[in-house]
Amino acid sequence: MHPNPQNPEPRTQNPLSPPWSPAELAAWAPPEDITVSEWAERYRMLPKQSAIPGPWSNRLVPYAVGVMDSFIDPGVERITIMASVQSAKTESAYNMIGYAISQDPAPALVVMPTDKTLRRVNKRIQDMIIEIPELSRYLTGDPDDMQKRSIVLQRMEIYFATAGSKADLANVEARYLLMDEPDRYPVATGEEGSPVEMAEARLTTYWNRKIIEPCTPTTPDGHINREWLRSDQRKYWVPCPQCGGYQVLSFWQVKHRGEVLGAWPDDKKDPDYIRQHRVARYECLHCQAEIDDREKPGVLARGKWVPTGHPFDVMTGEMPPLPSVSHVGFWWNVLYSPFRNFSEVAAQFFATKDDREKYKTFVNLWLAEPWKEIIQQRSASAILELRTNRPLLEVPENTLALTAGIDNQRRGFWVSIWAWVLAGSGLIDQHLVRYGFIPDFQELEIWLFQDVYRSREGGQSYPVWRGAIDTGGTEGGPGEATQTEQVYEWLRRMGQGRIFGVKGAAHTLPGGKKMVHSIIDKMPGKGRPIPGGIRLWTLDTNALKDAFWSRVESGRVHLHADTDEIFAAQLASEAKERDKRGRTVWVQQGRMANHLLDTTIYAGAMADPECWGGVMVLPRPGKSAAVEPQGGGNFFTGQSRGSWLKR
Repeated sequence: MHPNPQNPEPRTQNPLSPPWSPAELAAWAPPEDITVSEWAERYRMLPKQSAIPGPWSNRLVPYAVGVMDSFIDPGVERITIMASVQSAKTESAYNMIGYAISQDPAPALVVMPTDKTLRRVNKRIQDMIIEIPELSRYLTGDPDDMQKRSIVLQRMEIYFATAGSKADLANVEARYLLMDEPDRYPVATGEEGSPVEMAEARLTTYWNRKIIEPCTPTTPDGHINREWLRSDQRKYWVPCPQCGGYQVLSFWQVKHRGEVLGAWPDDKKDPDYIRQHRVARYECLHCQAEIDDREKPGVLARGKWVPTGHPFDVMTGEMPPLPSVSHVGFWWNVLYSPFRNFSEVAAQFFATKDDREKYKTFVNLWLAEPWKEIIQQRSASAILELRTNRPLLEVPENTLALTAGIDNQRRGFWVSIWAWVLAGSGLIDQHLVRYGFIPDFQELEIWLFQDVYRSREGGQSYPVWRGAIDTGGTEGGPGEATQTEQVYEWLRRMGQGRIFGVKGAAHTLPGGKKMVHSIIDKMPGKGRPIPGGIRLWTLDTNALKDAFWSRVESGRVHLHADTDEIFAAQLASEAKERDKRGRTVWVQQGRMANHLLDTTIYAGAMADPECWGGVMVLPRPGKSAAVEPQGGGNFFTGQSRGSWLKR
């Protein structure tokens, strides 16, 4: 019997085959148990125009792992990335978008500064989707779904908008928002609000929204720096391959191979020479070992993201679990990038440092720091011009007294000793006698209490009359007292009414004072009594630095003939800037060492009239009492009372 062509028998479904199409199966498939960084390493392919095309490798940029994986933290809503150029910050954001397409689809919005950058990024994301099989399987097959303003996929849509364009954002609702380089967005105009506010308004209906904002910084008031300061401010701490001590990589720890940090040889500053011979090394902050580029991959692989203020043992890398936060922030500079070696970074510094606009670009794009307009700063070379013919250790004639400043560090002490001299004008000059780093209290006691400093003519000897030691510091080792406790104990035993503890004031002191005196009778934190108590001076270091630089400007500061670039660089390590409240403050530039500047300020505080009269109360050579100079001037700074220094 032949089948009737007019009434064909119904086809029977194979009971073993699924009733859904491949596209339907993909849509209903549960997400993989996988992090963003694991997804990137499994699926992501970098295009031919990348620095290293081919499969994505987390081993190449291990610091990006924590950044990407924050995307799937259910408590995190905003991810702020302030980082240098060409260091995987934008590619990490693209990996988050790829993960969303593959594992957690929902509408996404990408906002770019200009129409030109929008077209480029749209093309970049289109290529990523097309070239990665895990993503291309979600293409619809309709060419019209791949447009400049949107990419329509089977499970989600990606919208593209130019910052500030009301038309681009019309009728857009999204769960994911990628705002690339928001510091380059146009300034807000009209009543629509800022471009950032306009973009974020598109996410209102999604409780589980995610905002990703990668950007190099511009100024302290730029969007990315303000958001970074609102975040938990994570930095990537890496261990030294020699001592294991963890630290954040800072450009100011880069030095010439075999040379002292901060003293790059003048005849070896040519950028081409530095690049060709690869002479730059990184000096460990803890043990001063030299780290070269070959060790960097291993150092980066063992790094840890640590929020600012989170407990962290810098010698073991141990820390408690991170708290849950809704706003995470990540920062890194070009030293972390696998695409730049230490010598390339040093060469770029020397190539740009004397051109303001080029150096600004270096600070923003390479160091990932906001550019700050400097109100006042001295260069190291200008400071070296203060050298005289007087040799190291020699005390000038007509010296009234010697004071010492001591900066307390984990591995020892930075010290400087200054002579205070009655000049022919009747004013007080400040002369550097000695400075250096010493390893322990025993050597410190020799410098302060046993060594004798003499003048050339007559050979008069001078002891250290008064000194100040910083009482701050880090925790000690297991079972050890903190550095503060160690200093307090030493002061109780050895201060002899000559050496006093000092600490910086958190706020401006009452009455415009530069320092205030107190008695500490208990150990900090533990409450253990201190027999007899300890005298402690709280210092307004901003005011004392103003006073010091006023003496410099007045020609009242003199260095000995052997003063080197290390001392000059540390004195030049801070600049006067204007803060958000319009106040002028002295700010450390990057992570440049400023220990000898601190010692100079402490020594100056001990000689200042506010410190029990300072050197003003001492008998003048050949006289019995101090005489106020004519004209209402100031003995100590050499400035008249109406000077610019008035605060």
